Amino acid sequence: MARTYANDPLQKFKFRVSIPGLAPALGFQKASGLRREVGVVEYREGGFDHTHKLVGQEVVEPVVLERGTYASQDLYQLYKQTLTNPTFRTTVTIEQLDKQGKVARKWVLAEAWVKSWEGSDLDAESEDVAIEKIEIEFEHFLD
Repeated sequence: MARTYANDPLQKFKFRVSIPGLAPALGFQKASGLRREVGVVEYREGGFDHTHKLVGQEVVEPVVLERGTYASQDLYQLYKQTLTNPTFRTTVTIEQLDKQGKVARKWVLAEAWVKSWEGSDLDAESEDVAIEKIEIEFEHFLD
């Protein structure tokens, strides 16, 4: 029986990130921090020699996005929008694609805003592409 590509695991390099206000043609090199975790509520009760651990609320970590630096300062402008409008929130979508370019997995970050922006190191002895990063805080995943 021949194996088809549908049974192959997804590869890391095929993904896209959509942020309202950013040109969709400018892709990201890396997206990291996609993590979900259930919080733990500890409860100590008299008469027991151990602490009860209860299921708490879901906790999410910031997502870091990296891409080549362009003359356009659109990532920095997203960061500045957070500084100048503390009520600014948006929805960020990250899609992992299969070999055919179809969406295989999708994460939607709700109530997102740019926590930090980081420019690239500059080095006169390097030919590497300059990379900039933004860190996205968000409240929860939309399922």
